[in-house]
Amino acid sequence: MKCGRRGSDGRFFVPGRRRHFTWRGGCAIIRVMKKFDISRKKAFVCDLDGTLFMGPNPIRPAVDFVIESTNSGRFCFFYLTNNTSKTPAEYMKKIAGAKIPVEPDQILTPLITLEEYIREEGYRSVYLVASAAVVKHMDERLRDVGVSFGFDPARNELAALAYDKELTYDKLQKLTTLWNMRNGGNAATGLKTVEGGPIDFVATHPDNCCPSEAGPIPDVGGMLKLLETTNGMKPSHVFGKPSPSLLQPVLLQFAKDEIAVVGDRLYTDKAIADNAGVDFVCVLSGETTPADLERYEGTPPAIVVETFDKVMEG
Repeated sequence: MKCGRRGSDGRFFVPGRRRHFTWRGGCAIIRVMKKFDISRKKAFVCDLDGTLFMGPNPIRPAVDFVIESTNSGRFCFFYLTNNTSKTPAEYMKKIAGAKIPVEPDQILTPLITLEEYIREEGYRSVYLVASAAVVKHMDERLRDVGVSFGFDPARNELAALAYDKELTYDKLQKLTTLWNMRNGGNAATGLKTVEGGPIDFVATHPDNCCPSEAGPIPDVGGMLKLLETTNGMKPSHVFGKPSPSLLQPVLLQFAKDEIAVVGDRLYTDKAIADNAGVDFVCVLSGETTPADLERYEGTPPAIVVETFDKVMEG
């Protein structure tokens, strides 16, 4: 029975696995294989949406814990988000607006990976589906190597999809049209009308939805499913979590057992922790629910807490 059972003492057992959940006043603590040793931790890599914020609003107990720990110097914090609807500067403003002390090198976002990819591949013409602020940010970051952004079927070498809260049907139509004209659409349509090689297509992250104060809302993963259904287009690369490359700046500064990733999603936040070989703190303040944890068949998180501040009670 994969879903397990709950014992008379309130613990949740999964047969064949050395783990249990203890529920205390709405706060779940999971023990896994080895004890989660908070005294060993020096750096927490925190997801934002669903972990420290719900939409524009701070999750107050978690944010207060980060502020207090930053000011006391007890822990170092990095802020990791797959949400590419905002620029790193906008995230700086959002985090600082919650009174959290923050520096630019603490912000980790797939836009950094996208910039590196464009530079490494030598692309000079990119159609980027993103907010105006994100397109402007990428244009400024890549101006030194002569990259232009815009819809230009004859010149575009790369199409990229970010989390665009300004998304319109026109943008989606241009994206699929570009694929059809350069890559031929799906096998049945054969619509290739522009000479030259096929265009590359990437996405900034795989998240199906974004947590918000109104519940889950559409994110890049849902858009990718729509595009694949429309004409069969699939990205050659999907950046962001769970790729451990985003954690490289942290791994260069701390040992793996000194780091923990904190997040609300098993398929991105936990996955990047697993891929990097560091502990994962799962919070129940965002997408993941106790029911999700009971159904989860992978290696369980190191610890599960209702909100991040409860990690000190583990």
